[in-house]
Amino acid sequence: MYKLKRITRQDIDNFLSADTLAIAGASRNEKSFSASLINHLRLKGYNVMSVNPNFEETNLAKSEFKSIADLPKEANNIVVLTSPSRTASVVRQAIEKGVKNIWIQQKSETPEAILLCDEAGINLISHHCIFMFSQAQGVHKFHYNIMRFFGKLPV
Repeated sequence: MYKLKRITRQDIDNFLSADTLAIAGASRNEKSFSASLINHLRLKGYNVMSVNPNFEETNLAKSEFKSIADLPKEANNIVVLTSPSRTASVVRQAIEKGVKNIWIQQKSETPEAILLCDEAGINLISHHCIFMFSQAQGVHKFHYNIMRFFGKLPV
C-alpha cells in the first residue's frame, strides 16, 4: 500500500522548469489530448519529445521515439498520458532509464504506478492536469481558477 505524497506548487514548478519534456502515450491524431498538449507545450517554449511504441520506425520525426529507452539523456521529465493498463509499464521503463521526474496525468494513474514511483524515489506529480499549470488558457484556465476559488490547488 502507498500513501500519496502531498504535491506542492513547488513540485509542479520544479517539474515545469525543465527545457525538455517527453510525452509517453503521444498520438499523431491532431484532435487527441496528447496532440493538444504537445502543441501547447511547444508554444510555451518546451522541447517536446513524443513516445509511442506504435510509431512506425521509417516514419519517425526528429522528436518522435518508439520507446522511453530511445529518448536522449536530456529527456529526464516524462508526462504519462497512457491508458491505465499501460501506465505501470511506462513507469518501469522510465525508472530503468534513470528518469527522476514523472507526471502521471489524471485518468492515467494507477496505484501500482504510484507505488513504483514511490519505491524508486521518483519526483512524482499525479492527480493534476498539466494543462492547468503550464500557463493555462481557455477551459484549462477556467478550471484552474475554479480550483483556486475552492482552495483545491497545491500550495
